[in-house]
Amino acid sequence: MSPDLLERLNVARSLAGVPFVINSAYRSYQWEKDNGRDGSSSHTLGLAVDIKATSSRNRFLILDGLFKAGFKRIGIHKHFIHADIDPDKGEQVIWMY
Repeated sequence: MSPDLLERLNVARSLAGVPFVINSAYRSYQWEKDNGRDGSSSHTLGLAVDIKATSSRNRFLILDGLFKAGFKRIGIHKHFIHADIDPDKGEQVIWMY
């Protein structure tokens, strides 16, 4: 896992004031392929995490912390928030799953 990612996550967690339960972090290329993905995920580079977020309040607090910690690539799912720092992908984006 990227030390920069881990440091930013720690800052975001502190700012959010709620625990960050990580559902997914590093995933191997083979895991990605075995699970029907193309293998290009930022997870395979150690640059992404999925954080459990199942209530609207926690989702808000997590997002607020992530933004304040400098995350600029965020995906929102009903059950988790994806955050990554992949420099090879567009910044200032939010997507829905």
